[in-house]
Amino acid sequence: MFTVTAFSHEYKGRDNNRPRLWGGDRDRSDTMLLQRELEGLGFLATFAQEVGASLNPQEVLKTAAKLLYDYFHYTFAVFSLVEGFGGLTGYSPLDPAGCRSIWLKAVNEYPDLKYADIRGHRLMGLKAPVMAMEGNDHDITIELADRCGSIRLYCSEESAEQATHKLLKGIGESLTTALRNAREHDRVKELSLRDSLTGLYNRRVLEEILNLEECKRKPAPLSVLILDVDDFKLINDTFGHPAGDHVLSGIGKLLMDNTRKENIVARHGGEEFAVLLTNTGLETALQIAERLRIKLGEQEFTFLGQKVRLSVSIGVAHNDGQTSSQESIMSRADRALYQAKRSGKNRVCFNEAAQITRMPDKTRRPHIRLAANRFDGVAIV
Repeated sequence: MFTVTAFSHEYKGRDNNRPRLWGGDRDRSDTMLLQRELEGLGFLATFAQEVGASLNPQEVLKTAAKLLYDYFHYTFAVFSLVEGFGGLTGYSPLDPAGCRSIWLKAVNEYPDLKYADIRGHRLMGLKAPVMAMEGNDHDITIELADRCGSIRLYCSEESAEQATHKLLKGIGESLTTALRNAREHDRVKELSLRDSLTGLYNRRVLEEILNLEECKRKPAPLSVLILDVDDFKLINDTFGHPAGDHVLSGIGKLLMDNTRKENIVARHGGEEFAVLLTNTGLETALQIAERLRIKLGEQEFTFLGQKVRLSVSIGVAHNDGQTSSQESIMSRADRALYQAKRSGKNRVCFNEAAQITRMPDKTRRPHIRLAANRFDGVAIV
C-alpha cells in the first residue's frame, strides 16, 4: 500500500493580492485520485507477480480470484474464458444461501454457468464465508487480451469506483500472459509425455503409472498387454521407413479407438505397444487382446499400389490385486509375448502370476501355466 502525503504551499493565481492554499476541496479530490492511482499501480504489480508465479492454470485462476477479491471485495465473479484458459467458472466468498441468490441473477447473463461450477470461499483462500451486504449491485468487466475472455465482478459502488480503465487493462494483460505461460508449460509437459510419432504416451509414463499402481495399499486387479508387429522389418526394407512410420501411427490410432478412455495406451518402443487395463480381470483382458489382434489383422495399408495386412503377437500378464510376485507384471507380459512369437506369431499368450504364500522367507517363483485354449487364436502358456 502506498501512502501519499499532501503538502501546503502558497499558490498565486490571477489575483496576486489574494494568496491561495493548496488543499481545498478540488485539491483534496486530486490527491485522492492520485492516491487511488498509486494504490492501483501497487496492486497491479503484486497481481502480475503472483499470478505469474504458477504454471498451473487452475492455480493461476485461483490466485487471480483471491487477489481480485482482496482489492474489489466482490460478492460474485464470473470468469468467462476461452477453452484452454479455463472455460466458464464462478467464484464467490459468500455463504451458500448468498451464493445461490446471486448466482440466480448472474445465470441470466451466463446461462451455461452451473451452480456446481462455482468455487467457494475455501478455494479462494478464505477461512470463512462472508455475509452478503446491501448495495452490491454494481459490476466491473475485465477484458483479457486478444479476445481470450472476460471477468465480471459483482461489487459495491465504492469498489467499482476504484476500477480505472488503466487498472482493468493491466489486470487483463497480466492474467492473459500468466495463462498463456501456464498453457504453454502444459503443452511442453504433454509433449514430454507423448511419443512424437503416434501421439501415445511414452514408456516412461507407462512405468510411472505402473509404479503408482503397485504402491497402492489395496491394489486393484491389473492387466497389461504388450503388442508387437510381426515381421515389421519387412515393411521398412520393402517400402521404406516412411511406410513403417505410417504403419505405427495407424496402429496407435486403432488402439486408441478400440480401448476405453480410462485405459493407458503407450508406445513401448520400436514396433511394440502396451495397453494398461486397470480394474480388469483376466478373462476380460484376454477378450480385449484377442479383439485387438483381429482388428489389427484386418487393417489394410497401401504402399506403392500394393495392399498390405499385418499381424501382431500379444503377451498378456495379470495381477488380481490379491497375490504378489517377485517378477514385475511388465516382465511377465514380455515373456508371454516372447512365447507368442516363438509359437508362430499372430496369437495371444498370457502369463499368470502364481500365488505366493504370505509368510516370511517362504515364497516360490512365479510360473507359466500350460492350459487349453479358451479363445480362438489365443494360446495360453
